[in-house]
Amino acid sequence: MYRKILLAFDGTPSGQAALNASAELARLCGARLCLLGIIATSGFNALAEGFGIDLWGMERRSLEATLKDAVAALEAQGIDAGFTIAEGDPAAEIHAQARRSGYDLLVLGHTGRGMIARWFEGSVSRSMLTRPPCSVLIVPG
Repeated sequence: MYRKILLAFDGTPSGQAALNASAELARLCGARLCLLGIIATSGFNALAEGFGIDLWGMERRSLEATLKDAVAALEAQGIDAGFTIAEGDPAAEIHAQARRSGYDLLVLGHTGRGMIARWFEGSVSRSMLTRPPCSVLIVPG
């Protein structure tokens, strides 16, 4: 059914729930599972850069370690897995990666954040549902 699965992964509890679900699907379908980590480029990070603090670099190193650990665990289970890191707006980057690389399924964790947090930060899950690049599975965290 699915040959290529894209998981937007950040290592959070909701991300871990989505990782578990996508791993099971990949195993059942014999699909390749790619984890996508995103470094959100925000005004706050740019401000920190102005003071000589490399937040993007620190975030990239942390995210890369998280993704490498997750891929190693998946491969130990016999799952064909890999990862990539993108920078920018999370919803736009997820959408672009899913469309560009021809994924069959996009898996997202859902945090259940409150209304104020969604208003300030937006909802990646909602954005993916309004213009899905492929089939979408949203896993509650």
